[in-house]
Amino acid sequence: MGFLDSFERSVERAVGGAFAKTFRSGVHPLEMVAAIKREMDSHAVIVSRTRILVPQHYTVSLSHADYERMSELGDALVREISDDVARHLDAQGYHATGTVTISLAADPSLSEGMVGVAASVTKDGIVWILVLDYDGRRYPIVRRHTLIGRGSEADISIRARGVSRRHCEIVWDGTRAEIVDLGSTNGTSLDGVAISRAALPDQCHLDIGQARIVVQVVPQTSEGYHQLLEMPQTATEDAG
Repeated sequence: MGFLDSFERSVERAVGGAFAKTFRSGVHPLEMVAAIKREMDSHAVIVSRTRILVPQHYTVSLSHADYERMSELGDALVREISDDVARHLDAQGYHATGTVTISLAADPSLSEGMVGVAASVTKDGIVWILVLDYDGRRYPIVRRHTLIGRGSEADISIRARGVSRRHCEIVWDGTRAEIVDLGSTNGTSLDGVAISRAALPDQCHLDIGQARIVVQVVPQTSEGYHQLLEMPQTATEDAG
């Protein structure tokens, strides 16, 4: 099944029988997706080899007739388009300061079948932060030293099997991160390789005991970063 067939079927499932009637003429959702991807690509800023920043918000402008047809389908269509654009972001290795959002707008200057896309570029400064994902929760690392372990004194408490009370520590200087095993019983692995001390790539996996932690460096607006600094770092719930 080609991409066009796959995308059309996913949209058809989302919006039901209105698919064929709605897209018989005028703009097709695939054209909207392609236009958004082009806009995203054109605004991609290479910060480093592994950090490419793109805008978070995109407005799709349509003729009044096309806008009315698309609006009749409700939020389901926008969700399907957003999901496909998110896959493009991941495939290209792009980063945005949050979940990519898409909105539709009517533009009287556009003829039926035409599509315009404008990206909203944040004017706030961007700060790259380290985040850990474990058991459905995300932990931004905003301190220089972050203790991970089973004990109550840990900054991030993970109560999974094989995790020591003071298992390992992450050292983050605002640009680069390092993982240090603290003499744990079962050791620490980085992308499947046992380590005692190692630099952390921008994207990797940590295994401590039976817990697997996803590690990423992601962009954050300066405003959002300062809000994180004011928040206490919370611990995970018991993972069993």
